[in-house]
Amino acid sequence: MKVARRHFLNLLIIFGFGLIPAVISQFFTEKPTSRHIHIRSFRYGKDPYVIRCNRGDTLKLTFSTDDTGHSFFLEEFDIDVKISPSINEVSVFKTSDPTANPILTKEITLIARHPGIYNYIVSRSNYRCHVWCGPMHAFEQGKLIILPDTLLTFSLGSLIGILFIWLVSIFKNINTKDRISDEKSGYKDLLKGSGFLRGIVISRYTQAALTLITMVMIYIVILTSVFGTKVSGRNLGVLLMWAIWLFALVALITPFFGRFWCTICPLPFFGDLIQRKSFFNPLKGKTKKYNNKFSGLFLKWPEWLKNDWLRLIVFLLLATFSTTLVATPIVSGLAVLMLMIVPTLMSGIWELRSFCRYVCPVSVFVGPFSRMSTLSLRNKSQEVCDQCKPQYCENGNTRGWACPYGLNVGKIRENSDCGLCLECLRSCTYNNVSLYTRPIASENGTRSLSEAWMTMATFTIAIIYSILYLGPWPVVRDYVNILDKQNWGLFGIYSLIMWTLVLIIVPGIVYLLSLFGTRIAKTNYNVRELFLINAGSFLPFSLLNWIAFVIPMLFVNVTFIKQSFSDPFGWGWDFFGTANTPWHQFLPQYIPWFQAIAVLTGLLLSLRNIRKSGIAKGLNPEQILKINLPMCLFLTSVAVAMLFFFTN
Repeated sequence: MKVARRHFLNLLIIFGFGLIPAVISQFFTEKPTSRHIHIRSFRYGKDPYVIRCNRGDTLKLTFSTDDTGHSFFLEEFDIDVKISPSINEVSVFKTSDPTANPILTKEITLIARHPGIYNYIVSRSNYRCHVWCGPMHAFEQGKLIILPDTLLTFSLGSLIGILFIWLVSIFKNINTKDRISDEKSGYKDLLKGSGFLRGIVISRYTQAALTLITMVMIYIVILTSVFGTKVSGRNLGVLLMWAIWLFALVALITPFFGRFWCTICPLPFFGDLIQRKSFFNPLKGKTKKYNNKFSGLFLKWPEWLKNDWLRLIVFLLLATFSTTLVATPIVSGLAVLMLMIVPTLMSGIWELRSFCRYVCPVSVFVGPFSRMSTLSLRNKSQEVCDQCKPQYCENGNTRGWACPYGLNVGKIRENSDCGLCLECLRSCTYNNVSLYTRPIASENGTRSLSEAWMTMATFTIAIIYSILYLGPWPVVRDYVNILDKQNWGLFGIYSLIMWTLVLIIVPGIVYLLSLFGTRIAKTNYNVRELFLINAGSFLPFSLLNWIAFVIPMLFVNVTFIKQSFSDPFGWGWDFFGTANTPWHQFLPQYIPWFQAIAVLTGLLLSLRNIRKSGIAKGLNPEQILKINLPMCLFLTSVAVAMLFFFTN
């Protein structure tokens, strides 16, 4: 209860810091004026791509197109302007009733004002294109900013409040117990006293049923992506993968359930069957040190590849061609098919789930970010594990398979490596394994250089993706357009920039910040140790930036998802009567608020974690401040930049 009160008080302080400048900004509204603005549309952008105006301004808009048909879709103002290259007039539809007869005109008038309270809290709106104009049509957009920007001032004020709380927390009295690193502080046994829940969790039928559902999803993704419509925004496979699944993985599954996706992931399913010859009943026998009978060559994975570098490279390769994957359904479907084939083939050669442990690009995301999760698998008693000789959790028995990830529960201290396959819950004869709930973002630091690089990569990619896919700048998207514009030269420059940022520049910045921190603090930290801690501090901030990125990916496409479920191949079917549902975004006026809150929450948790690392190390408040100040300034600078990006 005391902790809850402290958190509530902190939230009030942050809200107060944000509210004051937000209210003050309302008194600096300039007198409304009338402006004429010509909007030029082209593949794939608008000019101007940002329109800034004052509250109450009268905007007189005219339109033209450089190539094919486009539209100016601004749902918050009930406007959908259809623009054709063949006529001078435009057709103005209402987004609220697109079946009504359009108005033909050369100019439309828009008053930059929202009804009621929205007039004060909605400052940014996105205008989009609702006429398919090419493979990158979904990224054609611009921003309408109405001043004063309440959200921006509120966000910057809240950020100052977060820094204030962080500074106060550093210099408050630190209890002795705060310096003791209790690995299970705040952990609650989820299965304690609930035989029914435990039975559901360890039942193979539960896991099999959920895996079957995801297998069907993958099957649908492959079929509809390969054989369905080429319009990615109406292709069910693309929407299932990059709108529904990505949002669920980033915003729901990983933060709250860790690597639960690995529990039900269909990718290793057939490989497991090849190795085990059974899905339900572990086969008694002996294969190397394991107490189960496995098939295949069952070779050990090469020692020099037992790190995170290979899967990081695979992740970066897919990230480099992400535009092609999203905008070209058949490529997306074939990529998913390859992700099914590769682990199946590998299981016949290497032992256990080598693909999941060392190659899988999804694990680059869910591995590090599972450390932020509120769910974890741990032993109940370390003493019981220390005295256990058979080590069934790792080696298996007739009740459970050997751990597919090669782990011993007694040695698990982080969530990163455990794929929550639940075999140890079944195989432990001492009932010494359980699932725990815990506070979010409970783990700090990174364990190795490859893990540190992987963590910094996900942070960097989140920012690159936001700029690339959510930004209004058409010139940026030209650098990744190898689809219809064939900009291979620009794509080469983009690839070089992305890989250099991920592998050299961002790690280099973190190293210099770590070096500077150790120099000014004069502690017993060495640079490598602080570098690993600072890299780990990215995790909360990075995860919340990913959430800010995927929110519009789902919210903007809700209607298209409904349409595609009713007509999965784009062949004119209408199973559920929703194939021709008019496009409506989900809560478009709140999207910037959700994104700003995500950025601020990520900064708050990251600063909290680097402070906790200093306390656990036994540093005094002055040392904690000095050693963390460089990293704090860097994270704050990035947060300010992302707040400007999402709100202004």
